[in-house]
Amino acid sequence: MFASIATLLLALAPPTTVAAPTCEHKAPVYRGGRTIGERCPDELRAAHMTTLDLGDSWAPYSFDGAAIAAGVAPPSYRDTFIALADQRFGDDTLAASDHDLELYGITPSPRVVLAAMDGTTRHSCHDAIDDDPLRAVRVPLRREDPSEAQARRKTQARRLAYIAAVIARRGLADPAELAAQSPAYARLVADAERDAIRLGAIAALQAHLVCDGLLQRASGIVDGATRQALAAYQRRHWIVAHGELDADTRDALIAGSRELDFRLALRLLRQRVADAAGLIEDGSARNAWGTVLGRQLDPADLRYQGDDPPLSNGAPDSISPATEAAARALGWLDFATTRDGLRSILAADAHTVAVALPPPPAYHSRTLPLRAVIDRHGADDRATLTLYAQAGDGELALVRWPTTVGGWKAEKLANGRVVKKHKPSDTGPRVWRDLVVAPVWFAPDGTPDDDLVGRRDGHWAVKEDLIGPGYRSAYGLVMLIHHQPVILRDGTHMLDHGIRTHGSVSYRSILVGDSHGCHRLYNHHVLRLANFLLRNHSYVVHGAAEEHYIRRVRRHGRRWTIRRDERGFRYELTPPVPIEVGRGVLD
Repeated sequence: MFASIATLLLALAPPTTVAAPTCEHKAPVYRGGRTIGERCPDELRAAHMTTLDLGDSWAPYSFDGAAIAAGVAPPSYRDTFIALADQRFGDDTLAASDHDLELYGITPSPRVVLAAMDGTTRHSCHDAIDDDPLRAVRVPLRREDPSEAQARRKTQARRLAYIAAVIARRGLADPAELAAQSPAYARLVADAERDAIRLGAIAALQAHLVCDGLLQRASGIVDGATRQALAAYQRRHWIVAHGELDADTRDALIAGSRELDFRLALRLLRQRVADAAGLIEDGSARNAWGTVLGRQLDPADLRYQGDDPPLSNGAPDSISPATEAAARALGWLDFATTRDGLRSILAADAHTVAVALPPPPAYHSRTLPLRAVIDRHGADDRATLTLYAQAGDGELALVRWPTTVGGWKAEKLANGRVVKKHKPSDTGPRVWRDLVVAPVWFAPDGTPDDDLVGRRDGHWAVKEDLIGPGYRSAYGLVMLIHHQPVILRDGTHMLDHGIRTHGSVSYRSILVGDSHGCHRLYNHHVLRLANFLLRNHSYVVHGAAEEHYIRRVRRHGRRWTIRRDERGFRYELTPPVPIEVGRGVLD
C-alpha cells in the first residue's frame, strides 16, 4: 500500500532538472550569419565545431598555443608579432616604413581591417576615378625617365592640336573620320589614342595612390615617388611585383577599394581558419587552388608552379572550402555584411566564435607520418618543397611550394678579400628535428661585412633586422634545421651543416633566385608549415635557445659589434621528420 503511494507521488513529481555544463568562457555559435546560442569548449569539441579567435591579440599556433599547450610560456616575440599585426610599430622605423606586412607573413589585425573598411572618404575618393584607361592600357607600365616623359607629353599635346586643326579644316566629325582619310592619318590617330590611354592610365593610377595616402600628388609621370607608392600599394594588397603596373596590380585597381578590403578580410579569416583547424592542404600539389566565395585570393605569382605537372597523389585544397564555410556561417558574404559582422565581433567582450567546418582529412592525427622532399628538375626550373603524409595504404602530397637551392654567392676569405664562391645545398637524406620560431641569424664568418651594414634612418648602421628576430630576419619567422643523423657506437649523433628550411621576405627571389644553400619559403608558407607540424606531430618544447654570438664588422671607416644571446624559441619534433634533398642541377 505505502509502496504504491510512494510510486504514485514520484510519478506526479516534476522532472529533475539536469544542470547544464558550466564554463568560464562560452563562445557564440554562428550559422547562416547569426548566432544560435553559446556553448562551452567541451560542448563545441563534442559537436565537432571549430573555435576561431577573431580578436586583435591573436598569434599563430607556433607563436602561442603550441607552447601553452605544453605548459610553457610562449615565445617573447609573440607580443611583437601581435603589435606589428595591429600596426603598432613603436620605435621600429623600418617596420613603420614597411607598414603593411601581410606579404611579409604578418596579416593585419581585425581592427586594422575594419578601419580600412570604415574609410568612407577613401572609398568615395576611389569611386570618383575613371578606370577606363587602366582597362585599356598595355602592361607592364614601368618607371619613365623624367625628361623623356616630358618630351612625350609635349609631343602628345602638339599631336592632339594638329589632329583637332585638321578635323576642323576638313569639316570632319571626329578622329575616326580623319583616320579613314589615309594610312598616315590612321597612324597619327592611333599614336594619339595610344598615348592618351597611357597618360590616362598614369593619371588614374596616381589618383588611386593619392586616395590611399601613398602618394602626395599626381605628377603625370611614372617617377620614383610613384614607383615607391605603387610598391607599397602592391604590398598592401598581396601582390608580388617590382613596383611597376603589371596585370595583377591593374586588376586590383579596377576591382575597387571595397572589393580589395573584402578580400583582405577573407584572407584574414583564411589564416585564422587554417591555423585553428590545423590545415595545410592548399591545392598546390594538384596545381588546383580553390576559391572563396568565387574569389581567387592569391595572385598568379603565389600560385606559379612552372612546368611541373599536377601530382597524381596530390591532396585537394582543404583550406578554401573551410574558409568559405566559415565565411558563410559568419554571414561574411560581401563587403557590407563582412564589415558589419567584424564590427559586431570586435564590439563584444570576447572575440572568439564557433563555426562548423568541413571535417578535417581523415589522416590528420598527432602521430601523422610525414616526410618532405626538396628537388628541382633542371637548371631553369625553380626548386620545390613537397610535403607528404601517409594516408591509409598510400601517400598523399599535401603541398608543393616554391623554394630555393644553392648558387654562386659572395664570400669573405680569411684575408678579408671577397670572392664569388659556389654555395651548394646539402643533399641526401636529412631530418627536421629542431623547429625554431622567431629565429636569429648568426652570420657565418664568410658573410661579407658589406652584407651586414646598410642605410638605416639616413645613416650607416648594422642591419639588425637581418640578424633578427623579426619578419625581415635572414631566417624569416620560422626555421627548420637540416640534421644529418649519423649512427656511431655511442649512439646517434645529429650533424648540423648549417642548412635550413626557413622563411624569407624576399618574395621575388624565391620565384627566380638561389641561396647560400638554404631553402627559403614565403613567410606565410613556413608559418603554415610550422603550425601544421605542431598540431599534427608530437613535439617537446625547449623554449628560448640560449647561445652567444659576437661579430665585429667594418664599413666606411667605422666599426660595429653585433651581439645576440639567443637563437630563437625551439621545439623538438619527436620523432624527427625525414627530408630528402635531391641533387637536381645545383650548379
